[in-house]
Amino acid sequence: MSDTPKFMETTVISTRVRLARNVKGYPFPEKLSPARASEIVSTVGKALSGLDNFTEYDIGKISAEEATLLQEKHLISPALVRRKGGAAAFISSDKEVSVMVNEEDHLREQYILKGFQLYKAYERLSGIDDVLGESVSFAFDSKLGFLTACPSNLGTGLRASVMMFLPGLEKYGKLEKLLPALKKNGLTVRGVFGEGSTAEGYSYQISNERTLGYSEADLLSHMQEVTLNLAELEIRAREKMLSEDKLGYRDACLRAYGALCHCAVLPVSELTEGIVKVRLGAALGFFKVSDINAFNDFVANMRPISFKMGNCPPKATDYECDCHRASIVGKVLPRLVKRAD
Repeated sequence: MSDTPKFMETTVISTRVRLARNVKGYPFPEKLSPARASEIVSTVGKALSGLDNFTEYDIGKISAEEATLLQEKHLISPALVRRKGGAAAFISSDKEVSVMVNEEDHLREQYILKGFQLYKAYERLSGIDDVLGESVSFAFDSKLGFLTACPSNLGTGLRASVMMFLPGLEKYGKLEKLLPALKKNGLTVRGVFGEGSTAEGYSYQISNERTLGYSEADLLSHMQEVTLNLAELEIRAREKMLSEDKLGYRDACLRAYGALCHCAVLPVSELTEGIVKVRLGAALGFFKVSDINAFNDFVANMRPISFKMGNCPPKATDYECDCHRASIVGKVLPRLVKRAD
């Protein structure tokens, strides 16, 4: 993130680039037979085998908990989980790249990076797409571009998105007022888990909605410009929050921090509510975060299934997990976040 303004660290949580592709000569996943769906999974697996150490996850065979874990980490979508038979995901060893097979389209390639790194994300994913294109004949039309199940993905099939932390814009209702202008400019605003999900803790996913008639360079440049503009508006809104009630916000954030660091039992709902105030406190300058990426990873790993599978015995009760969560948060949070004064 050295090539972007410093203030972007407190406004952009992560970057995602996604490419939608379909295999020539096969019906879209909605009309695929199980046998033909398996053919596509096998073909994609072979194409990826020489590229990186990808792990295959058969969505119809993995447990519900494992599917939820992958979803919590944004490596697969809720739509892929619902597909079950004939659906799979190939996930890279660094857990940053995933190729979903037979979701809405035959292939949904995506790369998620921490912070604001649109061009880096596109470059790596484009390289993977080129390798896949050497082994798989993609459905393509000279006028419409890449053919996709949903017309909104026709053209480049590229969706570039950023997850932004926007408490100031939400506080003053500015984001809602900006929605018509964003939509007019071919952009959409969604919740943490994409289409159909709600905002969680002032976090919003901003992405391009149109891909037809634009080049990848056009779309990335536009997203870069919009993200910077939204971030600048957010910073001004935060300044207004501080001018109106700095002591009140500081008190709320410090209280939340103290409760998280010194409780003995910590349910997920209380952690979620408290950590949003800690993140807000960092954004408003009440806390110093030693490593913003480590903090974001810490928060992500606190999601229910991620935490249980990564930290608790298999048969642990919810109450036992709540106690263990309190212990871990009490030890780790003070190392990552400290009071600014």
